[in-house]
Amino acid sequence: MKKLILMTALFSLILTAITILKYESSKLDIKIEEAIDLKNKLKYDLSFLQAEWEYLSSPKNIEKLSKTHLDFTQVSLISIEEFLIILKSLRDLE
Repeated sequence: MKKLILMTALFSLILTAITILKYESSKLDIKIEEAIDLKNKLKYDLSFLQAEWEYLSSPKNIEKLSKTHLDFTQVSLISIEEFLIILKSLRDLE
């Protein structure tokens, strides 16, 4: 009779331990799925932001933005003679 009670108690303990382990395992599976979903969302966001950055930093877009917001106009290069004249006039002012 003692053996039967002992075996029943041991069996109950083993079943309880298995149930607890299955519960913890299912909680970890849920956390893993959430982490995978978050990783996929972050990958999508990163690719979107990279595409947006490529567009924003494209030379055509930078030129367009500089014309719109900076009133930037391209300057033409001057010859060396013109530069020397400007330099001489600056020295004369000193």
